[in-house]
Amino acid sequence: MLFHRRPSRLLVTSLVTFSAAALVGCGAPGASGGAPDRFVVIDAEELGRFNPLTGHGGNGESKIYESLYRVAEGQDDRIPDAVPVLAEGAPEPVDGDLGHWRVKTRKGVTFSDGTPFGPEDVVATYNAVVDPKFASPIAANFDFLRTAQVSGPDTVDFLLNGAYGDVPHRLFLAIAPSESLAAPGPADKLPLGDHPVGTGPYALTELRPDQVVLTARDGYWGTKPQVKTFVVRRTDDEKARAAQLAGSADGTRLSPALARAVAKDGYRTVVSKANDWLGVTLPSGNPVAGDAAVRLALNLGVDRGAMVRDILQGEGTPVSTLVTPLFGDAYDPAQDFTFDADRARKVLDDAGWRVGADGVRERDGRRAQFDVAYYPTETLRRDLTMATVSDAKKIGIEMKPVAVEKSTMTPQYLASTAFLLGGGGQPYTVDTQLYPKFHSRYAAKGVGSKWDNASDYVNPEVDKALEAARVERDPAKRAKLYRDFQAAYHAAPGMLALVAENHVYVLRDNGWQPGATALEPHSHGVAWGPWYSLARWTRK
Repeated sequence: MLFHRRPSRLLVTSLVTFSAAALVGCGAPGASGGAPDRFVVIDAEELGRFNPLTGHGGNGESKIYESLYRVAEGQDDRIPDAVPVLAEGAPEPVDGDLGHWRVKTRKGVTFSDGTPFGPEDVVATYNAVVDPKFASPIAANFDFLRTAQVSGPDTVDFLLNGAYGDVPHRLFLAIAPSESLAAPGPADKLPLGDHPVGTGPYALTELRPDQVVLTARDGYWGTKPQVKTFVVRRTDDEKARAAQLAGSADGTRLSPALARAVAKDGYRTVVSKANDWLGVTLPSGNPVAGDAAVRLALNLGVDRGAMVRDILQGEGTPVSTLVTPLFGDAYDPAQDFTFDADRARKVLDDAGWRVGADGVRERDGRRAQFDVAYYPTETLRRDLTMATVSDAKKIGIEMKPVAVEKSTMTPQYLASTAFLLGGGGQPYTVDTQLYPKFHSRYAAKGVGSKWDNASDYVNPEVDKALEAARVERDPAKRAKLYRDFQAAYHAAPGMLALVAENHVYVLRDNGWQPGATALEPHSHGVAWGPWYSLARWTRK
């Protein structure tokens, strides 16, 4: 069946310019507080990179783009519902086939350049993310997808590589215009990154290394936002972000203790529950960190409860296997590691790691010693690293903390050096929580992103459970397979998962009424928190 294509679209670059007068106003101290329809936040992330193929708006949080579905707000005690945005209704398996799904797309939607949205844009975006020619760093998240195709007026069919029941929670990818993806090339080089064209409520009107300005669109298909201008400034250092709140900024994200310290004199904290885990990679390529007994002993010898209590200030939960109560029947609490330093020492004794004269164990002339890298500008990662180092020392393992820049994290470095890693970027199915992090497929060089299975963990029992679970149609049997995964992982862990943190934001109370927050993924920035619902904010 053939369908008419719309006229070719040119990217309208004039939308990314901004007047000199406005630039001056954006940087003026105190400007945000005096503007009733303007809000200024400080982000820690590099600004720009608005390309969906590099992960921007990967869970429907973009203000510029929209997705077929986004994560529901106000449902943070379970995996939240998928709310239709550019879709009309829920995806449906065709003739009951979980390998073939159909989505009806919304009519009457236009991109910020005035051209119409249609199913061809959905098809182009999803096919590009799995096309090796685009080298998308998030391609592994869509390894279930074989191809997408326009199957009728305002209709898209997704043809998968096999049965996959999680599709309703896997269609959060931000949708770009098909024309912007017509010429294949590395995703991080596409013009779309700095010149975004989306169907969302805001358009980019300024992009500088230190500041982004988004402006509410006149032609938006939905209700036009009451916050007309959203300014995002960048400061990597957490303490500097906290200090800047006293100037012209209205909000930022901070670690719990710092957030509570600065949330005064017109500011307050907003806590969002998150499926955002932190843990230490234990790479197989390191002769100590990759040792099975060392991995097991560390999992027994760290006090996760104390980390939640003292470092997260209670804003989080201990995590052992990356499966949590959020996943319902798939979670088996019996497979969580409990703090037992004596058992950890016995595991090491039984494996031949003997305590040396200085308290550090040795085996066959090798000291139980390895480096653990962390980002010094992130207080939470630093503190968790130091707590892990302290607990490890008590069982005879010397972990040497090494502060590194983000540019240090090459695949080669990660292959041999332990690292305080954050994860949970796609946490809305248990499959995406586990498969890329623990399946041996991602232990192979060059497969997936550098963060996938960063310990290069190989466990045939784990592979077997993960593979069977992702194609199992019966929910009860599927949950059982994930409990099997937990049992196999508990017997031979591949990393040192520590905690899942809630996200704590500081917000100026200047008359706006944000909506409820959503269960958040691993995220460093200000796209989430109270600003996830920015387009739906109202005045008190």
